[in-house]
Order: sequence, then structure tokens, then C-alpha cells
Amino acid sequence: MSEGLQCCICNGKTSTGIVLLNQYICGNCEREMIHTPIDQLKYEVYKKKIKNIWKQFLKKA
Repeated sequence: MSEGLQCCICNGKTSTGIVLLNQYICGNCEREMIHTPIDQLKYEVYKKKIKNIWKQFLKKA
């Protein structure tokens, strides 16, 4: 899919998702984050990526 915005989590391009602190997160990553149990490694990866979104946002502020 070549149209749409680039997801800051998976780098895929889609036209359905959310914008969090000026960063786009695709619908698939959003669903994965919501449904990933906190005891899985993937949860820590998502946590780090969201933390980086905050850091980038605060740098620009």
C-alpha cells in the first residue's frame, strides 16, 4: 500500500489510524498495542516506541 501516512511503529503506510502527539499510528499497531498482554516482550517494545514519541514531542515543545 503506497498511499496514506507512515506509521511510527511499523513504518507501514495506511490511511486508517490515530495521531498521537503529531505521530501517526496505524490501526493495526493500535489494535496490537491494546490487546498485547503486559507480560509479553512485544508490550515492552510498544512502550519504548510510545516513550520515544513523547521524547520527540517534548524536544519540539
